[in-house]
Formats: sequence, structure tokens, C-alpha cells
Amino acid sequence: MKILILIFIFFIIKYINGFEIKGFGFGIVIPDAECSSYIGDSVNQTLCNNKLQNNGDRIYTTTNSQIDSQANIKKSFEAITFLQDQCKDLLFAQFGICDIYLAPCIETTTAITPLKSISLPKRICKSVCERMVSNCPRLQEQMDCTDSLLFPEYGTIYNLTAYGYTIDNGSFAVPCSDPTNFYNKVSSNSSFIEICPSPLLLRNSSDPKYEANKGYTYLPPSNCVLPCPVPNYSSQKWDQLLTMSKILSTISFILSLYNVLTFGIMNKKVSDPHKCTCFFSGSIALVNLCDIITYSIGYEEFLCPEPGRSAKQQLDPVCGLTGALFHLGITYTVLWSMTMGLVLYCSVKRQKWFNFYHFLIGNTTFTIISVIIAAATSKFEAGLGSIECWIRDRWYSICLFWIPCGIALLIGSFCIIAVIHEIYKTSKSSISNRNDLLQRELKPLLIVIFISGSFLYLFIFFFDIERKFGGYRSAVEDYVLCLLYGGEEECFTTGPSYVAYFLFYLVIRWFGIMFFVFYGTSNIARKIWFQSKIWKSISSSISPKSTPKSSPKNSDSQRNSDSKNNNYNSYNNNNNNKNNNNNNSNMILNQNDDKYTNEKKAVELESIKIN
Repeated sequence: MKILILIFIFFIIKYINGFEIKGFGFGIVIPDAECSSYIGDSVNQTLCNNKLQNNGDRIYTTTNSQIDSQANIKKSFEAITFLQDQCKDLLFAQFGICDIYLAPCIETTTAITPLKSISLPKRICKSVCERMVSNCPRLQEQMDCTDSLLFPEYGTIYNLTAYGYTIDNGSFAVPCSDPTNFYNKVSSNSSFIEICPSPLLLRNSSDPKYEANKGYTYLPPSNCVLPCPVPNYSSQKWDQLLTMSKILSTISFILSLYNVLTFGIMNKKVSDPHKCTCFFSGSIALVNLCDIITYSIGYEEFLCPEPGRSAKQQLDPVCGLTGALFHLGITYTVLWSMTMGLVLYCSVKRQKWFNFYHFLIGNTTFTIISVIIAAATSKFEAGLGSIECWIRDRWYSICLFWIPCGIALLIGSFCIIAVIHEIYKTSKSSISNRNDLLQRELKPLLIVIFISGSFLYLFIFFFDIERKFGGYRSAVEDYVLCLLYGGEEECFTTGPSYVAYFLFYLVIRWFGIMFFVFYGTSNIARKIWFQSKIWKSISSSISPKSTPKSSPKNSDSQRNSDSKNNNYNSYNNNNNNKNNNNNNSNMILNQNDDKYTNEKKAVELESIKIN
């Protein structure tokens, strides 16, 4: 009899183990779990409100489990948002994800006293998991459908022996959950939910209000847009860049206006080099003025008028205005730097090959035409990772600025080489001539070299970014993956080196300071100021004449004494005139006497000779 009982128990165990092999998994009983209604989605984010069976009336819940489940569901929805071009039937995947994290629940009562309900979850069926993975293979990285604990084929077995269950040795089977039928009924009224990981923002690209040409940068295949400004660098580095721009732009603007005032307005003899200095400084002042307008409004408010949208000319008129001023200033700066090189070369050769007004007309005409073309085609915008509005269209910027910039650099380089050659030829003929030439032309030569070198750096930096732009674009995927799976790690998009980027904006803003150092502090500038009416009025106000003022009481006596003095002076003048007349008459008489004496002596000498 005992042998028969042992054989029976063996077959029972074998039968139970057969369940596991044939599609049943084993679950763990959590005593504090309960079946409760779904707490509902948050106000700001839709998740599973319409995707739960039985309207979410009985959800397996432990302490804070639904809140934690919502966080996990949100992360899963964020991930599949970027899989829309790689997967199909993602709406069914979202139903399955809701069923996984917010599992349906069944209750059973204990067989011992005190009676107590035991809540057990219904795990999602393996067939549902396999359908999700087959439609979207990328989900296999996060879901192992062979795990019978999470994805049983038929159901899950729980050991309830501790709760008084004796049937099947206390094993209690819970069938798996299959939301397929429910999905088929309600899917027509449901839509796929896109969720963008922070700081990405969700916008509807099909809505005309949020079209990409309005300043939004979408990350296909999703409707997620990059934040504005683009997180190429940490907030600390952005603050450093903006602080530098504020300080240098303000100083450079003031010093540029000083150069214009000194060499253009107060200067009585304006030479061609002085004219170049004035126009170059005025151009730099325009560039700096754009920065002053920008930081007066606020960099982020100006460059990013709406979350996720960068400023565009057609929607943001101030962006168009500052973009036009910036292009006018920076283009004029390039052209006048070329003009300075040509004027320097003519000065060294001591020949005037060019008329200055031809340069003025040519530089102004080209600059205005390029501004009109850019403004008419609405090409002024803030763009990604910039601190001012300018032309961001690749081919427009190349044609309207960088090609002219390259030509100007070429001409400027030729002038520098020619000037150095002339200095070398002069030094071979005479050392003194070389020293005189260097003393006269060294400062203009240095300034032309400095400006040309600065623009050469801007030229190289721009085309280096253009060369690497495709790599920056493709690296956005790494940025998204960092947002999805990076945890507490701070994520950044890939962009130019921060040092190179910082130097790019620094170079544009140091021209005004550099020109002041070379020209604004020169002897010529000081001489212009010392000879100006402004300086004379300041000097007279600082050191006034020490003549005592007469009091009102003595005014009449002062007038009388003045009249007496005037009469006395007129009397003395008359006497002096008489004396002068007498002296003149005496001089004439003396001259006549001398003449008579000389004639008398001549007669005597003649009589002696005769004798």
C-alpha cells in the first residue's frame, strides 16, 4: 500500500512538472498584494487608460506598484516611439506593454482562518510576446519570450500550501492573459501614443503650426523635436559663451564708435587709410549692435521664442532685422579688410592705382544686394546652436558670404605678400629706407595680417563644420539612446569642439577692441583729440581764467574808471603818434643833413685832385 502511495505521489509530481514543461511557469505569492482599480493616467500624459481589459477594474497591485509601472510604461513607449520605421503593429505592442506592467488580477480565499483574500497576477501569454517581437525585432532586446515566469504559454502555478490549500499539493494555476480579442474590438478607436524623452518635445509635424520650416528640428521617424537651444554643451559652458559675448560685444561696440568719431568726424584731414578705419569700425559696430539687441531681449527668449522652436525671419521680425544688420556688418567688414590691404600696398608703392570712392560704391553695392537677396528669400534664422540670427541655408551662406570672404582673403593675402616683398626690396637698397618704411607701414601691415588671419580661421571653421555635418546628424541617434537608457547620465548632442566654437564667436567680437588698440591709442588719435573743439572746451572748463568778477555795487565806478582809462589811453596814443611824427621828421632832416655833408666832402676831394 505504501508503495502504491509513493507511486501516486511520483506521478502527481511528474504531472505538475509536466505543466511547467508544457507551458506553465511558477509564480511567487506576495502576501500584501491586492486587486485594485487602475489609478488612471496623469493629466499631462496618456498611457493605458483605454488599453486595459475590463476597463482596468482589477489590476494586480503592490505598494506603489502602479506608479512604478507607469514610469516603466512611459520609458517603453519612449523607446518604441523611435522604432516606427523599423516595426509594424506598434499599437498592439502598446496594448501588450500595458498588460505586462498592469497585469489583470484574480483573487482566491485562503482555506485557513482567519479568512483572507490572496491576489495573484495573470501574466501575459507567450503567444502575445512572440507576436510583439515578430512585429518588432528590436523589442527582443528587452523581452525574452522564453522566460516562463514572465511569459507562460498557458498560465502560472502558485504554491498556496501555506494558505491551507491541499489540492494538487497546494498548487494553484492562474491562466495567462491574452489581450488580443480586446485589442481587436477597440483598436479602431485607439491611436499610437508617441512619447519623447526629456528634454525632447512632442509636436505634430502634420499640423501647419508646427511645420519644420517654422523653426522645428524633428527627429525622424518620430514627431519629437530637439530642444532650443540644442544641447551641444553643458549649461555652464553655454553661460560662459553668452557672458563672453555680452562683455566683448559691448566693449567692442563702444570702442568702434570711438574710432569712427575720432578718424571720421573729428579728423580734419581724413586720408584713405583713415576712411578704411572708419568704415571697418562702423561695420564692426553693426555686428556688435546685433548682440546688444539680442541680450537686451534675452538670448533664450530671442533665439527660442517658443519651446523647441528657433527664431525664423518670417515669424520673428526682430530676428530678420538683426540678421540683416549682422550680414550687413560682417560682409562690410570682410570687404573693407580687403580694401585696407589694397590701400596699404598702394601706400608702400607710393602710387594711387585706385580711387577710394570706387571701393565705397562697390563694397556698399555688393553688401546691400546680398542683404536684399537673403531677406527676400527669408533666409535669416537662429538655427541650431548659434547665438545670433544669420543665413543658415548652406548654399545661400556660401554664395552670399563665404565665397566673397574667400576672394577677399585671397586678395588680402596677395597684398600682404606684395608688401613684404616691397619691404625686402627696399631693405636691399638702403637700411635707412627700410627702417623708414617699416616705421610708417608696420602697424597697417600687422592689422591687415591680423584681420586676414582671423577671417581665415572663420573660413576654415565653417567648412570644417560643413564637412562633418553629416556625422553630427547621424550622431543624434546616440543622443536619443543616451536619453532612453543613460539613466542619470547627462546627455549632449555631438557638435564642434567647444574651444573651437568659443574661439569662432570670440574672433568676430574682438575686432573693435583690436582696432582701438592699434589705432585708437595712436599718436594720430591723440593729436586729433587735442586739436578738437571738444578737448579745448574740456580744457577751458577744467582750468578757467583767474580774472576776479566785479560786484554789482562797484559796476558804475568800474564803468567810470574804464572810461577814464580809455580816455587816458587815447590821450597817450595821440601823444605817441605826435612823437612818432616828430621822430619821423627828425629822421628825414638828419638824412638830408647827412646828404649835404657827404656832397660837401665830395666837392672838397674833387678840388684837391685838380690842384
